[in-house]
Amino acid sequence: MNQLKLIVVEDDDFTLFTLSATLKASGFDVVAEAKNAGEAVSKSLEKRPDVALLDLDLGIGPTGVDLSIALRKKLPNIGIVFLTSYKDPRLLRSSLPELPAGSIFLVKQDITDSSLLEIKVREAALYKIGNKDKSPVIESEFTDSQIETLKLLAEGLSNGEIAKRRFVTEKAIEVTIARLAKKFDIPYDAASNQRVVLAKKVFELMGIKHDK
Repeated sequence: MNQLKLIVVEDDDFTLFTLSATLKASGFDVVAEAKNAGEAVSKSLEKRPDVALLDLDLGIGPTGVDLSIALRKKLPNIGIVFLTSYKDPRLLRSSLPELPAGSIFLVKQDITDSSLLEIKVREAALYKIGNKDKSPVIESEFTDSQIETLKLLAEGLSNGEIAKRRFVTEKAIEVTIARLAKKFDIPYDAASNQRVVLAKKVFELMGIKHDK
């Protein structure tokens, strides 16, 4: 079997180096590395990789999802693997476009060894244009409104400010926060602020350590 050709796109230098080294050690041919969308498209057209391993959050500018859509337009059969710290892509940006058909979404914290990454890269390489695969289903127990409320709460906004941003009543936000607290099994306790605990939960879902 021929080596699968990969491009790795990651804006953090250390993570980019680590991913590339891990994939090479697993027998893949990493033909290109890139730190942003423009560089990734240019190198992909030159090297014609079989699979693109993309970080969801590429900093300022296009996201990994934006990039994946651009790559599929140029290289219709390219496999796509998203590797991210976000448990739910909506935590990055509420208005993210739909993930391309056949793409695979991997959360970094769920990868305990390189074998899972290798398996998913090989699965992504099986994608071919015209198949009936639907876009990947990101398993999430949260509704769009709950995700948006969690993000605004983590920014430190009051219930009133969140209500204004979401064009709903303050009472509706109170109900949403109460339901989220129940979902996270956070008891109501006057000695502990539910909002603070919920904010910490958001950081955890984003893969951010927030001890204070």
